[in-house]
Amino acid sequence: KPHWLKHLTPPRGLRPHAPSIMALLRRAINVAAAAGVAARRGGARASSTAVVSSSAESMSQKAWRWLDITGFLTKWHSRRAWILDLDPPSRAASMMMTEYERRLLLWLTWMNFFF
Repeated sequence: KPHWLKHLTPPRGLRPHAPSIMALLRRAINVAAAAGVAARRGGARASSTAVVSSSAESMSQKAWRWLDITGFLTKWHSRRAWILDLDPPSRAASMMMTEYERRLLLWLTWMNFFF
């Protein structure tokens, strides 16, 4: 056994059972293999960020999606989307901004744009 591996192994009483480790390893290999087969076939990714596909969305959902063409409504309701739209120094500074200040900044930006 290498000397550095001795520090990474848990104490004897805390070691998990070998069959459970093998089951987890076998499951991880199967999932990875299935993802590789789907990617080779040109299939879609295993996960999707779309809540509703465009063919299954209602008329009101479609209208809201088209109204949000600039992303303002998304940034108004989602702090994550708003932060991702900022440049890196502003992202770091935005952690000190309250929700009220964030929405006020969005509102003032749009009022400045319209008037």
